[in-house]
Amino acid sequence: MVNTIPFTSPLSHRISWIKAFSLLSVCFLFICTHRPGHAEVFFDSVDIGHYQRGYIVSIPKGIPPGKRIPAVIALHGPLMSGRSMRRHFGLDAIAKREKFAVIYPNGWRRKWNDGRTLNPTGLDDVQFITRLAKRLVKEKIADPRRLYLLGMATGGMLTYRIACEAPETFTAYAAIVANMPKRVVRHCKSKTPVPMLMINSAESREISPRSEISEWHEGRNLVLENSDNMVFWRRNNSCIGKPQVKIMADKDTSDGSIVIAKQYRYCLNNAPVVSFIVDGDGRLPPGMKLPESARLIKELGKPNRDISAADISWKFFKRFTKGRTISDQKSASR
Repeated sequence: MVNTIPFTSPLSHRISWIKAFSLLSVCFLFICTHRPGHAEVFFDSVDIGHYQRGYIVSIPKGIPPGKRIPAVIALHGPLMSGRSMRRHFGLDAIAKREKFAVIYPNGWRRKWNDGRTLNPTGLDDVQFITRLAKRLVKEKIADPRRLYLLGMATGGMLTYRIACEAPETFTAYAAIVANMPKRVVRHCKSKTPVPMLMINSAESREISPRSEISEWHEGRNLVLENSDNMVFWRRNNSCIGKPQVKIMADKDTSDGSIVIAKQYRYCLNNAPVVSFIVDGDGRLPPGMKLPESARLIKELGKPNRDISAADISWKFFKRFTKGRTISDQKSASR
């Protein structure tokens, strides 16, 4: 008998850093009512073992049926769902303008098997996401040459894991406010270079989990430091030379933070490693659309408003198309 995982199933957590994200769940579930209305949206599921794993597909209006277009699979963070990720991260508005599809899968009871432990959920999320990618191509939704993976927080950790265990599945990857699990690093056998974008807070490691299950208890020892994330992918992609460094314009001086960008551009197979670090107050994804809340700001700080994580991610992704030559992709990135 197939078990159906509820789309908005409740979750009871014992939390430390995830306590902060629980504040967001109030917004996600009850306060915020904005629903993007500029796309064709439907809910579907894929069978993984004895479970049906759900996901939302958002396709800009005006795309003919059967036309494959660029697609981004976006993985939510803790205490979120595909629905709340769609409401608040900001990809749909960009997709409307740029004509790409966005797919929002649901974690099992809002959790992902992100690689920090042997298997906290009992489910294979690498298989789920890779099978979903193949299904999107088979159903003529996604262009297999322009299929990208993005994840936030625990979804970002799963993004790192998939980039390591199934790197050929996606054309490029982006991990948002997420550090790479050490266990994924230890078991990473792939040396396939992949374009990798990381958007993180200088304080991200401090909120890395002391988990809701006892095996994870000192979670901050289970993930890499910010700088080590970049070292790992620089080595994996065989990058040479020093990184290009740029301090982004401080467009909003009231947010208490600035953004520093680093890029290793000269890497094998034109697979650069790019990092945006928010230096200062705030541990939320830059530009994420949330209501002003004194308690939320006290716990997580003000989100940076100088950049948008959604916008930066898409600008990074659209530089890359499988099968194009290095010179072609360099020209496209200018």
